[in-house]
Amino acid sequence: MKRSALLLVAVLFLGAIIAACDSQPAAEPQVVEKIVEVEKVVEVEKIVEKEVIKVERIEVPVEKVVEVQKIVEKELEVVRSNLGESPDLAAQVAAGSLPPVWDRLPSQPMIIPTLQDGIGEYGGIMRRFYLGPADGCNFFRVSRASLARFSQDGLSFVPAVARGWEVSDDGKEWTFFLREGMKWSDGDDFNADDFVYQYEEVILNEDLTPNIPFFLKIGSEVGAISKVDDTTVKFTFPVPNFLFLEIVTLADEACYGSSKNVPWAPSHYMKQFHADFNPDAEDNAKAAEFESWTQYYDSQTQYNLNPDKPSISPWKFTNPIGDQVVMSERNPYFWAVDPAGNQLPYLDGIQLTLVEGGTEIGTLMAVQGEIDMQGRHIQLDQFTTLKENEEKGGYTVKTWPSFAGADVAFFFNMSLPGGSGDAVRTREFRQALSLAIDRSAIQEIQFLGLGQIRQGVPGPGHPHYPGDDIAKLRTEYDPDAANALLDSVFPNKDDDGFRLDANGERIVMNITVTDAFGTWPDAAQVVGRAWEAVGVRSDVNVTTRGLHWTRWQTNEWAVMVWNENSAGFTFSSIEKRAPEGIDTFHGPGCAAWLIDRDNPVAFPCPQESIDLLEMHKRGPGLPPAERNALGKEIYRTIVENQYNIGIVGLSPMVQGVIVTNNDLKNVPDDLGNDWPLRTPSNAFPEQWFYSSQN
Repeated sequence: MKRSALLLVAVLFLGAIIAACDSQPAAEPQVVEKIVEVEKVVEVEKIVEKEVIKVERIEVPVEKVVEVQKIVEKELEVVRSNLGESPDLAAQVAAGSLPPVWDRLPSQPMIIPTLQDGIGEYGGIMRRFYLGPADGCNFFRVSRASLARFSQDGLSFVPAVARGWEVSDDGKEWTFFLREGMKWSDGDDFNADDFVYQYEEVILNEDLTPNIPFFLKIGSEVGAISKVDDTTVKFTFPVPNFLFLEIVTLADEACYGSSKNVPWAPSHYMKQFHADFNPDAEDNAKAAEFESWTQYYDSQTQYNLNPDKPSISPWKFTNPIGDQVVMSERNPYFWAVDPAGNQLPYLDGIQLTLVEGGTEIGTLMAVQGEIDMQGRHIQLDQFTTLKENEEKGGYTVKTWPSFAGADVAFFFNMSLPGGSGDAVRTREFRQALSLAIDRSAIQEIQFLGLGQIRQGVPGPGHPHYPGDDIAKLRTEYDPDAANALLDSVFPNKDDDGFRLDANGERIVMNITVTDAFGTWPDAAQVVGRAWEAVGVRSDVNVTTRGLHWTRWQTNEWAVMVWNENSAGFTFSSIEKRAPEGIDTFHGPGCAAWLIDRDNPVAFPCPQESIDLLEMHKRGPGLPPAERNALGKEIYRTIVENQYNIGIVGLSPMVQGVIVTNNDLKNVPDDLGNDWPLRTPSNAFPEQWFYSSQN
C-alpha cells in the first residue's frame, strides 16, 4: 500500500471546503463567488489526530480562495497518482471482473484523515453482536452515507456524499455539489438523477410514501428537490430553512435500511419494482407473495431484507439481517480515500452475530474476546466486569461520554389527567421534586462516579448552552427547600404522610422505566424513595423497552425515565422537550390533542406547552445568531420550569462503554457520543484497521 505523507492534503482539502460560521459550513471554494468570512476551521480538524486548528476572524478575498483551491487540486492529483486498493479488489481487477481503482473513484474523492494510529492496513472482519431483526442500527451506525456527516466532536459538519454546499441569503435554497464520477456499489453512476427519481417517483407518490420524510418538511411546509446538472442538486423550500444542513445530515437509513429516509435511491435498480417503469411490477409482486407492487417495492428498498440493492455506504450486506450470522463486505466503489490515496474502507467487512439471550450474553462474548468493537448494548453496570477481563479478552474498554443532555432524566407528563396531573402542571411541584433528589448518591453508585451532575441541556461548547447557572439549577440536594415549595402548593397530607391534591386525593407519581439500560431502574427507585421522603407517593414500574413506549402513549403515566440525548439538536429533534408528534415525552395526550381532538387519549394542552412548541418551531427559519439565542432561551425556559429533571450527564452510560479489540486501530479514545450523531459514524469507521490479522 502506498504511504506517501499527505496529511496536509486532508487539512487543506477539508479545511478549505468547510470553513464555518456558527456551525453552518460555507460552500466549497470553487463555488464561492464573493468574499468568504472565516470564523474558524470547524472541528473536522479534530479528526486529524485530535489537533484543533483555529483561524482568527479574517476576510479571505476570492483570489486567495482560488489559490487554495489550486493547491487542493494539485495535491489531489498527487493522491490520484498514488491510489491504492485492497488486495481482494486488486485481484478482481487483475482477473478482469472489476475496473481499475481510478475508474471506481470520483474525480474528487473524500479524503478521510486517520485518527490515531496512522495509515492503515487492509483486511479483517470486525465482529459485533446484535439482538434481532429490529437491531439494524448495529450496522447502519457503522456503515453510513449522508450528504454531510458530523465531525468527531459533533459540533460541526464534514462533506460526505456532497463535496460542498451553499445556502441562499434567505435560507430557502440549498445547493449541494456532488462528486463527479461517484458510483453505486454495482458500478452504476450516482448522480442528480437518483435524487430526482427519489423525489418525483417515490416521495411524491402517495401510495409509496403516505407521509413526507422529515428532511423535506419544515413545519407544515414541504420542500422540493431539483436537478441543476448531473453533479448539482437543489433543495427549495417555501419558507426559510436555515437548519436544513443539520436535518439532512440526520437523514439516513438509520436502523431499518429504507432509502425513503434519504434524498436519493438507486433509480437504475429500483425502477424494476416500480409500476410506472415496469408494466409487470404488479404481477412480479404477486409472484413474490405480496399484495401489491407498493408492498413489494417497500420490501426491496430495505437493505435489511434485500442485500442485492446497490449501496453507497462503505460496506453492504451479503445476507439479510435476522440470520444467525449476518455478513457484509466492502463496497468496491466507495468514494473515500486515506491521506496517502488508499481507497477506504480498510476492513474487509463487518459480522453481526445474533444474541437472543439478552445483553449479558453479548458481554460474555466480549469477555471471551469474541467482539472486536461494540458500544451498543454494552451496559455501564458491566463496566467493572469488562475492565477486570481486559487482558484475558485481548481488548481495551474505552469510555465515550455523551455529547450533551442527561444520561438519565425524568420527563413529566404535562397532559396527565386528574389531580396528579394537576400537580404535575404546577411549576413549584416539579421544581420541588428536582431539589428532593440526592444526585451525588446516584452518580456514585449507578454511574460509578462518572459524568457530571447536571440538567438536560447542551454541553458547554455548544452554541445553545444556556450557562452554568442553568445547567446546575436545582441540582443540589435540598429536601428542606423541596418541602417548603411543596407546602406552598400542596400542604395537606393523608394519615401516611403523603400529599393530597385539591380534591383530597393522594398525589401519585407513577413512573415507567425500561430495563434496556442497566442502571436506569435502580436510579428510578432511588428517585422514587426521595420523592416519598418529601411526601409524594411514587410507584416505579420496570418493563421492557417496547412496552415502555406503548404504555407512555396511553397518557396514563406521570413520569417517564429516558435520556435527554437530543439536547443540542434543539430544533431538529424536539419531541423530548415539546408536544410534537405521538412519540413526545412532554405530554402524549397533549400531542394527540394537537393532531386529533377526537383521539381517546387526547388531553387539552396547557398554554405553556403550546408556547414551548412554538418556540421550537421558530428555530429553523432563523439565521444562526438569532437561532442560537432562541436555543439558549428554550433551555432556560425548560430548566426554570423544570419540565424534565436531569440527573447525571456527559457520562458513558448510554452506548458509551466501548469494547475494542487491541489489534483494531484508529478507534478514537474520545468521541462525541449520541444517537443524533449516529455514533460511531463520527469516529469514521472507514479508517479503522487491524494491525495484525485475526
